[in-house]
Amino acid sequence: MKKRIGGLLLTALLVVSSSVSALACTATIVGKNMSEDGTTFIARTEDIGGGHTKRYLVQPAVQYAKGATFLDRNTGFTYPQPENAYKYTYVPDADVEGDGIYGEIGFNEFGVFVDATVSAQPNESAETADPFVTDGFREANIVSILLPRVKTAREGVELLASIVEEKGSAEGNILVIGDSNETWYIEIYTGHRYAAIKVPDDACMLFPNCFMLGDVNLEDTENVIASKDLITFAQQNQFYKEHEGKFHAALSYAEELSEGNRQRLWGGQNFLAPSQKVSYNKKVFDLFITPDEKVSLEDIMELQKYRYEGTELDANLPENADVREIGTERQAECHILQIKPEYPSELGGIMWLAMGNAEHSVYLPTYGNITNTHPAYQNTSLNYSPDSAYWVFRSVATLAELNREKFGASVREYWTEYQNELIANQKEIDKKVLELYAQDPQKAAEYTTKQGIDIADTAIKNAKILYEELMTYVATEGGRPNKQPFIPSIAQN
Repeated sequence: MKKRIGGLLLTALLVVSSSVSALACTATIVGKNMSEDGTTFIARTEDIGGGHTKRYLVQPAVQYAKGATFLDRNTGFTYPQPENAYKYTYVPDADVEGDGIYGEIGFNEFGVFVDATVSAQPNESAETADPFVTDGFREANIVSILLPRVKTAREGVELLASIVEEKGSAEGNILVIGDSNETWYIEIYTGHRYAAIKVPDDACMLFPNCFMLGDVNLEDTENVIASKDLITFAQQNQFYKEHEGKFHAALSYAEELSEGNRQRLWGGQNFLAPSQKVSYNKKVFDLFITPDEKVSLEDIMELQKYRYEGTELDANLPENADVREIGTERQAECHILQIKPEYPSELGGIMWLAMGNAEHSVYLPTYGNITNTHPAYQNTSLNYSPDSAYWVFRSVATLAELNREKFGASVREYWTEYQNELIANQKEIDKKVLELYAQDPQKAAEYTTKQGIDIADTAIKNAKILYEELMTYVATEGGRPNKQPFIPSIAQN
Protein backbone atom coordinates (compact mmCIF):
# COMPACT_ATOMS: atom_id res chain seq x y z
CA MET A 1 0.00 0.00 0.00
CA LYS A 2 2.87 2.38 0.83
CA LYS A 3 4.53 1.69 -2.52
CA ARG A 4 1.24 2.25 -4.33
CA ILE A 5 0.83 5.69 -2.76
CA GLY A 6 4.39 6.59 -3.63
CA GLY A 7 3.85 5.39 -7.18
CA LEU A 8 0.76 7.54 -7.64
CA LEU A 9 2.59 10.63 -6.42
CA LEU A 10 5.52 9.91 -8.71
CA THR A 11 3.29 9.35 -11.74
CA ALA A 12 1.52 12.66 -11.09
CA LEU A 13 4.86 14.49 -10.93
CA LEU A 14 5.96 12.92 -14.20
CA VAL A 15 2.73 13.84 -15.99
CA VAL A 16 3.28 17.48 -15.05
CA SER A 17 6.92 17.45 -16.18
CA SER A 18 6.12 15.69 -19.46
CA SER A 19 3.21 17.91 -20.47
CA VAL A 20 5.54 20.71 -21.57
CA SER A 21 8.00 18.48 -23.40
CA ALA A 22 8.98 18.54 -27.02
CA LEU A 23 10.03 15.35 -28.74
CA ALA A 24 13.75 15.92 -29.12
CA CYS A 25 17.18 14.34 -28.76
CA THR A 26 20.84 15.33 -28.59
CA ALA A 27 23.55 13.13 -30.11
CA THR A 28 27.35 12.94 -30.15
CA ILE A 29 29.93 11.10 -32.25
CA VAL A 30 33.61 10.92 -31.34
CA GLY A 31 36.01 9.26 -33.77
CA LYS A 32 38.72 7.00 -32.40
CA ASN A 33 41.47 9.57 -33.02
CA MET A 34 39.60 12.10 -30.90
CA SER A 35 38.88 9.80 -27.95
CA GLU A 36 41.06 9.39 -24.91
CA ASP A 37 41.38 5.61 -25.23
CA GLY A 38 41.27 5.18 -29.01
CA THR A 39 37.68 3.94 -29.15
CA THR A 40 34.79 5.29 -31.20
CA PHE A 41 31.83 6.74 -29.27
CA ILE A 42 28.27 7.15 -30.50
CA ALA A 43 25.88 8.66 -27.97
CA ARG A 44 22.35 10.02 -27.81
CA THR A 45 19.71 11.13 -25.35
CA GLU A 46 16.11 10.12 -26.09
CA ASP A 47 14.18 13.15 -24.86
CA ILE A 48 10.66 11.91 -25.46
CA GLY A 49 9.28 12.60 -21.96
CA GLY A 50 9.69 11.88 -18.27
CA GLY A 51 6.98 9.24 -17.99
CA HIS A 52 7.75 7.20 -21.10
CA THR A 53 8.52 3.56 -20.27
CA LYS A 54 11.49 2.11 -22.15
CA ARG A 55 12.68 -1.48 -22.27
CA TYR A 56 15.92 -3.22 -23.26
CA LEU A 57 15.48 -6.48 -25.16
CA VAL A 58 17.18 -9.08 -27.33
CA GLN A 59 15.35 -10.12 -30.49
CA PRO A 60 16.47 -13.68 -31.40
CA ALA A 61 17.26 -14.70 -34.95
CA VAL A 62 14.07 -15.64 -36.83
CA GLN A 63 13.31 -17.60 -39.99
CA TYR A 64 10.37 -16.15 -41.90
CA ALA A 65 8.15 -17.93 -44.37
CA LYS A 66 8.39 -16.83 -47.97
CA GLY A 67 6.18 -13.80 -48.55
CA ALA A 68 6.12 -12.68 -44.89
CA THR A 69 5.81 -8.92 -44.47
CA PHE A 70 6.69 -6.38 -41.78
CA LEU A 71 3.69 -4.16 -41.09
CA ASP A 72 3.50 -0.86 -39.26
CA ARG A 73 -0.08 -1.01 -37.96
CA ASN A 74 -0.12 2.71 -37.27
CA THR A 75 0.76 3.91 -40.77
CA GLY A 76 0.36 0.95 -43.14
CA PHE A 77 4.08 0.88 -44.05
CA THR A 78 5.10 -2.60 -45.22
CA TYR A 79 8.39 -4.24 -46.10
CA PRO A 80 9.28 -7.84 -47.01
CA GLN A 81 10.72 -9.90 -44.18
CA PRO A 82 14.07 -11.61 -44.82
CA GLU A 83 14.19 -15.38 -44.97
CA ASN A 84 16.80 -15.35 -42.19
CA ALA A 85 16.51 -12.39 -39.82
CA TYR A 86 19.58 -11.76 -37.65
CA LYS A 87 19.59 -11.48 -33.86
CA TYR A 88 19.81 -7.96 -32.43
CA THR A 89 19.45 -5.91 -29.26
CA TYR A 90 17.17 -2.87 -29.03
CA VAL A 91 15.59 -0.38 -26.61
CA PRO A 92 11.89 -0.19 -27.56
CA ASP A 93 8.90 1.60 -26.11
CA ALA A 94 6.69 -0.40 -23.77
CA ASP A 95 3.53 0.85 -25.47
CA VAL A 96 4.27 -0.67 -28.89
CA GLU A 97 0.60 -0.64 -29.88
CA GLY A 98 0.37 3.08 -29.12
CA ASP A 99 2.69 4.37 -31.81
CA GLY A 100 5.13 1.67 -32.86
CA ILE A 101 8.28 -0.12 -31.77
CA TYR A 102 10.87 2.69 -31.58
CA GLY A 103 13.80 0.30 -31.12
CA GLU A 104 16.15 3.32 -30.96
CA ILE A 105 19.56 1.67 -30.48
CA GLY A 106 21.16 -1.76 -30.74
CA PHE A 107 23.73 -4.18 -32.16
CA ASN A 108 23.05 -7.16 -34.38
CA GLU A 109 24.94 -10.46 -34.40
CA PHE A 110 27.44 -9.14 -36.97
CA GLY A 111 28.36 -6.13 -34.84
CA VAL A 112 26.40 -3.62 -36.91
CA PHE A 113 24.79 -0.90 -34.81
CA VAL A 114 21.98 1.53 -35.58
CA ASP A 115 21.20 4.63 -33.51
CA ALA A 116 17.89 6.10 -34.68
CA THR A 117 16.97 8.87 -34.46
CA VAL A 118 17.43 12.59 -33.88
CA SER A 119 14.30 14.15 -35.36
CA ALA A 120 14.78 17.18 -37.64
CA GLN A 121 12.61 19.26 -39.92
CA PRO A 122 13.04 20.57 -43.47
CA ASN A 123 12.08 24.07 -44.48
CA GLU A 124 8.71 24.70 -46.11
CA SER A 125 10.12 25.00 -49.62
CA ALA A 126 11.96 21.69 -49.46
CA GLU A 127 9.01 19.83 -47.96
CA THR A 128 6.60 21.30 -50.50
CA ALA A 129 8.84 20.18 -53.35
CA ASP A 130 9.25 16.66 -51.92
CA PRO A 131 6.51 15.96 -49.33
CA PHE A 132 6.80 13.28 -46.67
CA VAL A 133 4.96 10.02 -47.35
CA THR A 134 2.22 9.12 -44.88
CA ASP A 135 2.96 5.40 -45.02
CA GLY A 136 6.71 5.90 -45.48
CA PHE A 137 9.72 4.81 -43.43
CA ARG A 138 9.81 6.34 -39.96
CA GLU A 139 11.82 6.30 -36.75
CA ALA A 140 9.54 3.72 -35.12
CA ASN A 141 10.67 1.09 -37.65
CA ILE A 142 14.27 1.91 -38.55
CA VAL A 143 16.06 -0.34 -36.04
CA SER A 144 13.57 -3.17 -36.59
CA ILE A 145 14.04 -3.06 -40.36
CA LEU A 146 17.79 -2.53 -40.65
CA LEU A 147 19.40 -4.66 -37.93
CA PRO A 148 17.85 -8.03 -38.90
CA ARG A 149 18.95 -7.58 -42.52
CA VAL A 150 22.52 -6.25 -42.81
CA LYS A 151 26.02 -7.57 -42.15
CA THR A 152 27.95 -4.31 -42.53
CA ALA A 153 27.40 -0.63 -41.91
CA ARG A 154 27.58 0.20 -45.61
CA GLU A 155 24.90 -2.41 -46.32
CA GLY A 156 22.76 -0.68 -43.71
CA VAL A 157 23.18 2.74 -45.30
CA GLU A 158 22.49 1.36 -48.77
CA LEU A 159 19.35 -0.43 -47.55
CA LEU A 160 18.13 2.73 -45.82
CA ALA A 161 18.76 4.73 -48.99
CA SER A 162 16.86 2.26 -51.15
CA ILE A 163 13.86 2.30 -48.81
CA VAL A 164 13.72 6.11 -48.76
CA GLU A 165 13.95 6.19 -52.56
CA GLU A 166 11.36 3.49 -53.16
CA LYS A 167 8.93 3.79 -50.25
CA GLY A 168 9.61 7.32 -49.10
CA SER A 169 10.19 8.75 -45.64
CA ALA A 170 7.40 9.77 -43.29
CA GLU A 171 9.54 12.31 -41.42
CA GLY A 172 12.87 14.11 -41.20
CA ASN A 173 15.52 12.19 -39.29
CA ILE A 174 19.20 12.04 -38.44
CA LEU A 175 20.68 8.64 -37.60
CA VAL A 176 23.95 6.76 -37.27
CA ILE A 177 24.84 3.35 -38.67
CA GLY A 178 28.19 1.71 -37.99
CA ASP A 179 30.29 -1.37 -37.33
CA SER A 180 33.83 -2.09 -36.18
CA ASN A 181 35.26 -0.66 -39.40
CA GLU A 182 33.27 2.50 -40.08
CA THR A 183 30.56 4.86 -38.88
CA TRP A 184 28.03 6.67 -41.09
CA TYR A 185 26.10 9.85 -40.30
CA ILE A 186 22.82 10.13 -42.24
CA GLU A 187 20.33 12.97 -42.74
CA ILE A 188 16.89 12.26 -44.24
CA TYR A 189 15.57 15.65 -45.34
CA THR A 190 12.28 15.13 -47.13
CA GLY A 191 10.13 12.39 -48.59
CA HIS A 192 12.87 11.06 -50.89
CA ARG A 193 16.04 13.13 -50.34
CA TYR A 194 18.86 12.11 -48.03
CA ALA A 195 22.64 12.30 -47.57
CA ALA A 196 25.06 10.05 -45.67
CA ILE A 197 28.76 10.57 -45.01
CA LYS A 198 31.37 8.23 -43.60
CA VAL A 199 32.55 9.77 -40.33
CA PRO A 200 36.31 10.49 -40.25
CA ASP A 201 38.35 8.94 -37.44
CA ASP A 202 39.37 12.43 -36.30
CA ALA A 203 35.79 13.71 -36.10
CA CYS A 204 33.98 15.08 -33.07
CA MET A 205 30.33 15.95 -33.66
CA LEU A 206 27.38 17.13 -31.57
CA PHE A 207 23.96 17.53 -33.14
CA PRO A 208 20.55 18.42 -31.67
CA ASN A 209 17.29 18.40 -33.66
CA CYS A 210 18.58 20.14 -36.77
CA PHE A 211 20.30 19.12 -39.97
CA MET A 212 24.02 19.94 -39.87
CA LEU A 213 25.68 18.71 -43.07
CA GLY A 214 27.40 21.33 -45.18
CA ASP A 215 29.06 20.60 -48.51
CA VAL A 216 28.28 17.10 -49.85
CA ASN A 217 30.64 15.73 -52.51
CA LEU A 218 28.39 13.50 -54.60
CA GLU A 219 31.40 12.31 -56.62
CA ASP A 220 33.06 10.75 -53.55
CA THR A 221 31.15 7.45 -53.59
CA GLU A 222 33.58 5.86 -51.13
CA ASN A 223 32.61 8.30 -48.38
CA VAL A 224 29.23 9.65 -49.51
CA ILE A 225 25.91 7.93 -50.22
CA ALA A 226 23.24 10.47 -51.16
CA SER A 227 20.36 11.28 -53.46
CA LYS A 228 21.85 11.74 -56.93
CA ASP A 229 19.85 14.94 -57.41
CA LEU A 230 20.39 16.33 -53.90
CA ILE A 231 21.95 19.53 -55.27
CA THR A 232 20.10 19.91 -58.57
CA PHE A 233 16.73 19.30 -56.89
CA ALA A 234 17.41 22.21 -54.54
CA GLN A 235 18.45 24.38 -57.47
CA GLN A 236 15.43 23.49 -59.60
CA ASN A 237 13.04 24.23 -56.74
CA GLN A 238 14.79 27.44 -55.73
CA PHE A 239 15.85 26.59 -52.18
CA TYR A 240 19.53 26.01 -53.01
CA LYS A 241 21.88 27.86 -50.63
CA GLU A 242 25.63 28.17 -50.27
CA HIS A 243 27.98 28.86 -47.39
CA GLU A 244 31.49 30.19 -48.06
CA GLY A 245 31.02 29.61 -51.76
CA LYS A 246 29.91 25.97 -51.56
CA PHE A 247 26.57 24.15 -51.55
CA HIS A 248 25.33 23.70 -47.99
CA ALA A 249 22.86 20.85 -47.51
CA ALA A 250 21.49 21.99 -44.16
CA LEU A 251 21.02 25.62 -45.18
CA SER A 252 19.27 24.43 -48.33
CA TYR A 253 16.98 21.77 -46.87
CA ALA A 254 16.60 22.60 -43.17
CA GLU A 255 14.22 24.85 -41.31
CA GLU A 256 15.64 27.95 -39.61
CA LEU A 257 17.68 27.17 -36.51
CA SER A 258 15.45 27.29 -33.42
CA GLU A 259 16.56 28.74 -30.08
CA GLY A 260 16.42 25.29 -28.47
CA ASN A 261 18.79 23.87 -31.07
CA ARG A 262 21.03 26.93 -30.92
CA GLN A 263 21.27 26.62 -27.13
CA ARG A 264 22.34 22.97 -27.31
CA LEU A 265 24.86 23.62 -30.09
CA TRP A 266 26.33 26.56 -28.20
CA GLY A 267 26.37 24.69 -24.90
CA GLY A 268 27.68 21.39 -26.26
CA GLN A 269 30.43 22.89 -28.41
CA ASN A 270 31.64 25.10 -25.56
CA PHE A 271 31.55 22.08 -23.23
CA LEU A 272 33.86 20.14 -25.54
CA ALA A 273 35.99 23.07 -26.70
CA PRO A 274 35.76 25.90 -24.12
CA SER A 275 38.90 27.60 -25.44
CA GLN A 276 37.14 28.32 -28.75
CA LYS A 277 34.48 30.42 -27.02
CA VAL A 278 31.85 29.57 -29.64
CA SER A 279 29.49 32.50 -30.11
CA TYR A 280 25.83 32.00 -29.26
CA ASN A 281 24.82 34.09 -32.27
CA LYS A 282 26.94 32.19 -34.77
CA LYS A 283 25.20 32.15 -38.16
CA VAL A 284 26.26 28.62 -39.11
CA PHE A 285 27.43 26.06 -36.56
CA ASP A 286 29.94 23.56 -37.93
CA LEU A 287 29.06 19.88 -37.70
CA PHE A 288 32.68 18.98 -36.93
CA ILE A 289 34.46 20.49 -33.95
CA THR A 290 37.91 20.04 -32.43
CA PRO A 291 37.73 19.37 -28.68
CA ASP A 292 40.31 21.00 -26.41
CA GLU A 293 41.32 17.56 -25.14
CA LYS A 294 40.78 13.96 -26.16
CA VAL A 295 37.25 12.95 -25.15
CA SER A 296 36.68 10.27 -22.51
CA LEU A 297 33.68 8.08 -21.76
CA GLU A 298 33.15 10.08 -18.57
CA ASP A 299 33.16 13.32 -20.57
CA ILE A 300 30.26 12.12 -22.71
CA MET A 301 28.35 11.00 -19.63
CA GLU A 302 28.75 14.47 -18.17
CA LEU A 303 27.82 16.09 -21.49
CA GLN A 304 24.51 14.21 -21.48
CA LYS A 305 23.81 15.65 -18.02
CA TYR A 306 24.95 19.18 -18.90
CA ARG A 307 22.60 22.04 -17.99
CA TYR A 308 25.06 24.87 -18.81
CA GLU A 309 25.99 25.22 -15.15
CA GLY A 310 28.07 28.33 -14.46
CA THR A 311 27.06 30.09 -17.69
CA GLU A 312 24.51 32.79 -18.42
CA LEU A 313 22.13 30.06 -19.65
CA ASP A 314 22.42 27.92 -16.51
CA ALA A 315 19.17 25.94 -16.68
CA ASN A 316 19.07 25.52 -12.91
CA LEU A 317 18.41 29.24 -12.42
CA PRO A 318 14.74 30.32 -12.20
CA GLU A 319 15.19 33.02 -14.84
CA ASN A 320 16.29 30.35 -17.36
CA ALA A 321 13.21 28.16 -17.08
CA ASP A 322 12.69 28.30 -20.85
CA VAL A 323 16.24 27.32 -21.76
CA ARG A 324 16.57 24.02 -23.67
CA GLU A 325 19.33 22.21 -21.83
CA ILE A 326 21.10 19.04 -22.95
CA GLY A 327 20.56 17.39 -19.54
CA THR A 328 16.79 17.71 -19.59
CA GLU A 329 14.41 15.94 -17.23
CA ARG A 330 12.60 14.70 -20.34
CA GLN A 331 15.23 12.06 -21.12
CA ALA A 332 13.56 8.64 -21.24
CA GLU A 333 16.91 6.92 -21.70
CA CYS A 334 20.47 7.88 -22.58
CA HIS A 335 23.04 5.64 -24.21
CA ILE A 336 26.69 5.62 -25.23
CA LEU A 337 28.16 3.04 -27.59
CA GLN A 338 31.83 2.27 -27.12
CA ILE A 339 33.43 0.54 -30.13
CA LYS A 340 36.89 -0.72 -29.20
CA PRO A 341 39.39 -1.63 -31.94
CA GLU A 342 40.46 -4.83 -30.18
CA TYR A 343 36.93 -6.27 -30.21
CA PRO A 344 36.08 -8.93 -32.81
CA SER A 345 33.53 -7.54 -35.30
CA GLU A 346 30.72 -9.83 -34.14
CA LEU A 347 31.15 -8.73 -30.52
CA GLY A 348 30.02 -5.25 -31.52
CA GLY A 349 30.89 -3.03 -28.61
CA ILE A 350 29.65 -1.92 -25.21
CA MET A 351 26.43 -0.03 -24.72
CA TRP A 352 26.32 2.12 -21.59
CA LEU A 353 22.59 2.57 -20.93
CA ALA A 354 21.01 4.93 -18.41
CA MET A 355 17.29 4.52 -17.90
CA GLY A 356 15.45 7.75 -17.17
CA ASN A 357 17.43 10.96 -17.33
CA ALA A 358 21.19 10.79 -16.97
CA GLU A 359 21.65 13.48 -14.33
CA HIS A 360 20.44 11.30 -11.47
CA SER A 361 20.66 7.85 -13.03
CA VAL A 362 23.53 5.46 -13.76
CA TYR A 363 25.06 4.12 -16.98
CA LEU A 364 25.23 0.33 -16.97
CA PRO A 365 27.33 -1.64 -19.50
CA THR A 366 26.36 -4.56 -21.72
CA TYR A 367 28.04 -6.07 -24.77
CA GLY A 368 26.56 -6.35 -28.23
CA ASN A 369 26.62 -10.16 -28.19
CA ILE A 370 24.30 -10.70 -25.20
CA THR A 371 21.41 -13.15 -25.59
CA ASN A 372 19.13 -11.82 -22.83
CA THR A 373 18.58 -8.89 -20.47
CA HIS A 374 17.50 -8.46 -16.85
CA PRO A 375 13.75 -9.17 -16.39
CA ALA A 376 13.22 -5.63 -15.08
CA TYR A 377 14.32 -4.30 -18.50
CA GLN A 378 11.53 -6.33 -20.07
CA ASN A 379 8.66 -5.00 -17.93
CA THR A 380 5.89 -3.33 -19.96
CA SER A 381 4.14 -1.30 -17.24
CA LEU A 382 3.20 2.17 -18.47
CA ASN A 383 2.72 3.36 -14.88
CA TYR A 384 5.19 3.34 -12.01
CA SER A 385 6.21 -0.20 -11.13
CA PRO A 386 8.97 -1.41 -8.79
CA ASP A 387 9.44 -4.31 -11.21
CA SER A 388 10.42 -2.04 -14.13
CA ALA A 389 14.05 -0.94 -14.51
CA TYR A 390 12.90 2.22 -16.25
CA TRP A 391 10.60 3.20 -13.39
CA VAL A 392 13.04 2.21 -10.64
CA PHE A 393 15.73 4.54 -11.99
CA ARG A 394 13.25 7.21 -13.12
CA SER A 395 11.64 7.39 -9.70
CA VAL A 396 14.94 8.31 -8.01
CA ALA A 397 15.67 11.00 -10.60
CA THR A 398 12.19 12.52 -10.35
CA LEU A 399 12.51 13.02 -6.59
CA ALA A 400 16.11 14.21 -6.83
CA GLU A 401 15.15 16.96 -9.27
CA LEU A 402 12.54 18.47 -6.98
CA ASN A 403 15.50 20.14 -5.28
CA ARG A 404 18.83 19.55 -7.00
CA GLU A 405 20.91 20.97 -4.15
CA LYS A 406 19.15 19.40 -1.17
CA PHE A 407 17.76 16.16 -2.64
CA GLY A 408 19.79 15.48 -5.74
CA ALA A 409 23.44 16.39 -5.15
CA SER A 410 24.32 13.26 -3.19
CA VAL A 411 22.31 11.04 -5.58
CA ARG A 412 24.30 12.32 -8.55
CA GLU A 413 27.55 11.94 -6.64
CA TYR A 414 26.68 8.39 -5.59
CA TRP A 415 25.82 7.24 -9.11
CA THR A 416 28.89 8.94 -10.57
CA GLU A 417 31.19 7.09 -8.17
CA TYR A 418 29.25 3.90 -8.84
CA GLN A 419 29.65 4.10 -12.61
CA ASN A 420 33.31 5.12 -12.29
CA GLU A 421 33.88 1.83 -10.50
CA LEU A 422 32.05 -0.02 -13.30
CA ILE A 423 34.29 1.71 -15.86
CA ALA A 424 37.41 0.71 -13.92
CA ASN A 425 36.21 -2.91 -13.66
CA GLN A 426 35.50 -3.04 -17.39
CA LYS A 427 39.16 -3.54 -18.24
CA GLU A 428 39.26 -6.90 -16.49
CA ILE A 429 35.90 -7.92 -17.90
CA ASP A 430 37.14 -7.05 -21.41
CA LYS A 431 40.15 -9.27 -20.91
CA LYS A 432 37.98 -12.19 -19.82
CA VAL A 433 35.52 -11.67 -22.71
CA LEU A 434 38.27 -11.65 -25.32
CA GLU A 435 39.85 -14.80 -23.86
CA LEU A 436 36.50 -16.61 -23.94
CA TYR A 437 35.69 -15.33 -27.41
CA ALA A 438 38.95 -16.73 -28.76
CA GLN A 439 37.99 -20.15 -27.33
CA ASP A 440 34.28 -20.14 -28.17
CA PRO A 441 32.05 -17.16 -29.12
CA GLN A 442 29.08 -18.90 -27.49
CA LYS A 443 30.87 -19.08 -24.14
CA ALA A 444 31.70 -15.40 -24.46
CA ALA A 445 28.01 -14.63 -25.08
CA GLU A 446 26.97 -16.63 -22.02
CA TYR A 447 29.50 -14.74 -19.92
CA THR A 448 28.57 -11.26 -21.18
CA THR A 449 24.86 -12.01 -20.78
CA LYS A 450 25.36 -13.05 -17.15
CA GLN A 451 27.59 -10.04 -16.50
CA GLY A 452 24.98 -7.65 -17.89
CA ILE A 453 22.17 -9.18 -15.85
CA ASP A 454 24.23 -9.25 -12.64
CA ILE A 455 25.35 -5.63 -13.03
CA ALA A 456 21.76 -4.51 -13.66
CA ASP A 457 20.47 -6.56 -10.72
CA THR A 458 22.81 -4.91 -8.22
CA ALA A 459 22.18 -1.41 -9.55
CA ILE A 460 18.39 -1.90 -9.46
CA LYS A 461 18.56 -3.06 -5.84
CA ASN A 462 20.60 0.02 -4.93
CA ALA A 463 18.20 2.29 -6.82
CA LYS A 464 15.29 0.88 -4.80
CA ILE A 465 17.13 1.70 -1.57
CA LEU A 466 17.75 5.24 -2.84
CA TYR A 467 14.08 5.65 -3.75
CA GLU A 468 12.76 4.41 -0.41
CA GLU A 469 15.12 6.62 1.57
CA LEU A 470 14.65 9.68 -0.63
CA MET A 471 10.87 9.34 -0.68
CA THR A 472 10.88 9.27 3.13
CA TYR A 473 13.21 12.27 3.24
CA VAL A 474 11.07 14.29 0.78
CA ALA A 475 7.89 13.43 2.69
CA THR A 476 9.30 14.80 5.95
CA GLU A 477 9.93 18.14 4.24
CA GLY A 478 6.16 18.70 4.36
CA GLY A 479 6.27 19.03 8.12
CA ARG A 480 9.53 20.27 9.57
CA PRO A 481 12.16 20.68 6.81
CA ASN A 482 15.31 18.60 7.15
CA LYS A 483 18.29 20.62 8.30
CA GLN A 484 20.83 18.51 6.42
CA PRO A 485 20.77 17.60 2.72
CA PHE A 486 19.84 14.03 1.75
CA ILE A 487 22.63 11.47 2.08
CA PRO A 488 21.81 7.86 1.09
CA SER A 489 22.86 5.18 3.56
CA ILE A 490 24.57 3.15 0.83
CA ALA A 491 26.85 6.10 0.06
CA GLN A 492 28.29 5.81 3.54
CA ASN A 493 29.28 2.12 3.22
